[in-house]
Amino acid sequence: MLSVFGLVLALGCELPRDAHRAHLSGQITARSDVAGSEDNSGFRVLVLDAEGRSLDTLARARTNRDGRFGTSVPAPERGIYTLTVWGRRGSEQLGSTDYVVADGDSATVNLTLPPQRGRLRVRSQENAALSAYQNTLAQHRTSLVRALRSGGTGAKPTGRRIRRTSSILWRLRDTFPGTYASQLAATASLSLLAGRNDSLVVERLQSIEPSNPRYVEAAQIGRRAAARLRGQEAALNFLDEFETRATTDAQRAGVQAARVRLFIDSLESKAALSAAEDLRNRFPNTRWAEGAYEVRNLVPGKEAPTFTARTVRGDSLTLRSLRGRPVVLEYFAPGNDLFRRQLGTRKALHEATRPDSASFVSVSVQPDTLLNRVLFEEGAVPGRKIIAAAGTEDPIAEAYNVTRVPTRFLIGADGRLVERYEGTAFLALQEDLAALVDGTLPKDGI
Repeated sequence: MLSVFGLVLALGCELPRDAHRAHLSGQITARSDVAGSEDNSGFRVLVLDAEGRSLDTLARARTNRDGRFGTSVPAPERGIYTLTVWGRRGSEQLGSTDYVVADGDSATVNLTLPPQRGRLRVRSQENAALSAYQNTLAQHRTSLVRALRSGGTGAKPTGRRIRRTSSILWRLRDTFPGTYASQLAATASLSLLAGRNDSLVVERLQSIEPSNPRYVEAAQIGRRAAARLRGQEAALNFLDEFETRATTDAQRAGVQAARVRLFIDSLESKAALSAAEDLRNRFPNTRWAEGAYEVRNLVPGKEAPTFTARTVRGDSLTLRSLRGRPVVLEYFAPGNDLFRRQLGTRKALHEATRPDSASFVSVSVQPDTLLNRVLFEEGAVPGRKIIAAAGTEDPIAEAYNVTRVPTRFLIGADGRLVERYEGTAFLALQEDLAALVDGTLPKDGI
């Protein structure tokens, strides 16, 4: 029987091109009273990428007799990957944690077996920033989960709690300047603050660097905040300035997509179509190029594209069969860090919603059945679950123009689209769902 370690090796045998390269070293030792030997050789260390269409191995190392190891870690892009430690036979996982790979970062891992309580710790500037970012979000989500469980879908943390979390996240830029996680924290901070202090959001967006991995998401946050503050002209001016600062075609295309969304939200179909055609002509090979499709088919108030699919339980599911109650339609990838961080809150939202008041449908755009099975067996994604066999190119994903995950749609009981929510916009989804269930959200969703 093939072990999990064997599956990892079989699925991830090709090392990536090293657009970014970090260094990882450390020591793994077993207590002599447990191991019965001073030999600590043979423990295995793997760095894995679970974001793509398959599970890729970025780096692997084995410990020597002293338990020491060292390896270069090449990665296709700066980001959060999975670090795992395995026993000598490769059949037992001894530890696992998130691990930032960034150019020039040097990290260490020290583990004594059997492991004590707590997760595997990676020590470096980049990974200290990641830990601070994750801990802050975990505390915030705990408060949101408590509110949901005590007060139902309409419950939420107090404005003071939200502002406090936003402030802590923003200050990580000063504590860990230039790190990957501090840039994630900055965008998350603005997402929390949006709609509560839009003037501060617009002001702080001037400090968002083009190197921020969520630069395009920041553009979407900013165009909404600017529009609420001073109207559409101010939002367009903001996007012009944000595009000027962009450094890649992908970012410029994302900002243009934000213009399309601005016109869609203003119900200016002709302007939206014109902006979408401009997007296609200027950036034909980017994931944003299908803006015209979105204008014609995914505007709030339009009937949601229907689909028929097979759930992981083998049942046939049609969107039309769910009419009569709101639907949360969610697209995700099991290895996506942001999605996994939202799982606790998402589960609490599902639990706080009566079965007869809303339906949840989750579509994995990761075709790898092993990765999906592990997540589903954890019970972390309640509701109906579908695997898109062709990923984002599957008809069920293309129908909703899904170019990034997580992306969620709220669909009314009448089958019409209410809104689209990308990335960190989870609190907005919760608020709109509560208003829809309570009957206080306008039917056109705006």
